[in-house]
Amino acid sequence: MHRVGDGGQLDRLLRVARTYWGDSPSGERCVVAEVFDQDLRAAVRTLMVARALCGAAAARLVVLGDPEARQLAEVFGAVDDHQPETPPVALVTGRVDGGTPRDIPVVHVHGTGTLQAYALFPDDGPRAFEDELPVRVAAFFEQYVWPNREVIRASAERVAWRAKSGYQVRTDTDRRQLRAYGCARLGLDPGLPTITVTAHVPGRDTELFGTTARFAAAEESANWLFVDPVAPEHRHMRSGVGGLSTNILWSLTDVAVSFGDSDLPAFGIPVIQAGFSEGARCGATHLAGTASDQVRLLEEAVATHAKGETILGPEQRERARLWLWMRRCGADVPTQLLPHSAHGPDYPRVLAVNLRYVERDGDPLFSAVHRMWERREPLLTRFDFRHPAGLSTTLTPARSIR
Repeated sequence: MHRVGDGGQLDRLLRVARTYWGDSPSGERCVVAEVFDQDLRAAVRTLMVARALCGAAAARLVVLGDPEARQLAEVFGAVDDHQPETPPVALVTGRVDGGTPRDIPVVHVHGTGTLQAYALFPDDGPRAFEDELPVRVAAFFEQYVWPNREVIRASAERVAWRAKSGYQVRTDTDRRQLRAYGCARLGLDPGLPTITVTAHVPGRDTELFGTTARFAAAEESANWLFVDPVAPEHRHMRSGVGGLSTNILWSLTDVAVSFGDSDLPAFGIPVIQAGFSEGARCGATHLAGTASDQVRLLEEAVATHAKGETILGPEQRERARLWLWMRRCGADVPTQLLPHSAHGPDYPRVLAVNLRYVERDGDPLFSAVHRMWERREPLLTRFDFRHPAGLSTTLTPARSIR
C-alpha cells in the first residue's frame, strides 16, 4: 500500500487537495489530529474526519505527525502550531491505548471499508478508552438498534449472507463430513467438542490468553485449536492452524475464544469474548472480564458441548447479525470523497479524482460527524437512528400505494 511519503501520485494528490480545501478552518479552539500511520489510507481517513470535526466545533486544525504527514496535513488546512496555546477541543487519532487522554473528546478513526469512527466524551466516565467504549456502544445498541430489529432484520440477513462468502457449507451433513475430515487430518478425536482460539495479538490480553492456554493443556475432554502457534502442544491441542480453509476451520469449531471482533455467533457458533471489541457488550458473545470468568466460561462450554448442546443463547445469533450489520453498514459511512480501502495501489489516484470532481456539500461524512459531535454519540453512523420512520424508509424499498 502507498506510504504517506510516496512520490508521483502523492505529488498530484497534494496539488489537488490544496485546491480542493482552499483555505484553512479557523476558530479560537483547535482540533488536534494524530497522523503517525504510514498507510496513506489511514492518514487520509483521520484527516478527513478531523477536517469535518473542525466545522462542527468551529475550530482550527492542528496535526501531530512526522514531516511527511504534516506535508499532507498542510493541504488539508492544518496550521503550523505544534504546541497550541489553548487546550484542544478534541483529539482525532487512528490509535488508542491506555495513555489516551480522557479529559477531552477522543475520536478513534479506522475502518476496513469506507469510514468508521468511535468517540468518547469526558462525561462518559473516567475509565480508559477501551474499557469505556464497549459500554457506550452497547447503550447505543440497546436504545436504537435492538428495538428496531424488525426493521433492520432483512438488511442484516443480507449482510450476513455476504459476509460468509468464504464459507460454502450448506447443510449439517456437509459440516459433519468436513468436521470428520478435519479431525482426521489433524489427528483429533471427532467425538470431542472443539474449541478454537483466535485473533490474539502478541503482547495484549496476556493474562487471559495464558489462562486459556493453561486450561486447554489440562482439559483433555475437548480438542483445542489455536490459530497462532502455542508451545508446547499436547495430543489434544493443535496450534498454528491459520492455514486451514474457512470451510474446515468453521466446521471443526464448536466454540470460539476470540481476542478481537468475531462474526461467528451470527452463523451459529458461540464465542467467548476474551479481548477488546467495540461491540463486546452488545450481547452477542459471552464476555470474560477476568481470568476466573474465563475459566468458568471454558468449563461451561466444554461440559455443555460434550452433551451435544450449545452455549449459544437464544438471542445471541440475532444480536450478532445486528452487530455485524452495524460494523459493515450502519456504522460504516459512505462518502464520495474517500475511496474504499480495497482500491489498493490505485487509492491515491482515485482520491485525487474524487477531490477534483466531488463537492463536499451534502456529503454524508460531514452530516455524520456533525450528528455524532452534537449528540455526543459513541460512533459515527450512516443513518439517523433517532428517527425510526426515516430508518424504515431508507432500509425498506418503497411500496407503491396503487
